Amino acid sequence: MAMPQPSYTKVTHTATYAGIDPTLPALSTAGKVVVITGATGGIGRATAVSFAASGPKALVLLGRREDALAETAALISAKNASLTVETHAVDLIDSGKLRTVFANVAATHGGVDVLIHAAGVLAPVVPLLKADPATFLDGYKTTVVGTLTLAQALVLGNGENKETTLVNLTTAGIFFPPFPGMGAYVSSKMAAIKLLQAFGAENPSVRIHHVHPGFLDTAMSAQLAASGTKLPFSFDDISLPADFLVWIASPEAKFLNGKLVFAAWDVEELKSRATEIVGTSPLTGELWVSFSGFPRYVGGHALGGR
Repeated sequence: MAMPQPSYTKVTHTATYAGIDPTLPALSTAGKVVVITGATGGIGRATAVSFAASGPKALVLLGRREDALAETAALISAKNASLTVETHAVDLIDSGKLRTVFANVAATHGGVDVLIHAAGVLAPVVPLLKADPATFLDGYKTTVVGTLTLAQALVLGNGENKETTLVNLTTAGIFFPPFPGMGAYVSSKMAAIKLLQAFGAENPSVRIHHVHPGFLDTAMSAQLAASGTKLPFSFDDISLPADFLVWIASPEAKFLNGKLVFAAWDVEELKSRATEIVGTSPLTGELWVSFSGFPRYVGGHALGGR
């Protein structure tokens, strides 16, 4: 039997629910420009569909494959024919092209209001002793350097004073006991979080969230399964992170700025504990949660497990 996921809230979810419905007026993105990386499939594609339902001014989809981006755009247009949808095939470590994309989006639409960073890569799942250093660095280029070039392009395209929201998808693996073979992937994700913490401190106009989307039946999970690694959790429905990301980018979730949260955590309970959450360390603004009796990093305050 699959074990339950750890949680900061007593109520948890495995699929979307009323509180994160992207059509709610409180979650509207009317007049806003939303950019989504990794929009060629999986979480990125599902998130694009959810944001389309929230009514943005424009939806800009980034990914490596033009054909897959076109499929995502067609899926959205079939449901939201009047919505402006742009696609740009770009590799995140191509800083020059990425900066051009964001500069053009700013020139055309007035800047980016929400950036969802859903792109990711799973490094070869092998023990670190057997890891090829060149392949190890390739994973870091995509996850760490790619995150840096993306954040740079966002601020340079917008201008340093425009307020914007950047949501970074990460993994619960950064505070779980180590999974053999996952050292390269998990360490790169932790490095990306620390990088964005520093970036946020240097660029206060950027509101940053880190979200563990859940355990999902995606191409990445299939790749993980093929390596022989079995997760001790059952799969969530992809509708859960897709709609949750619309909520986390909304004004309702501003109090979670700088924190790492799970898409499975109930938003009404999180909002009811806002004062407690905001009152975390003034030096780091982090949130610590105790899972299974011992503290795990979730973004620096011991709050006790649920």
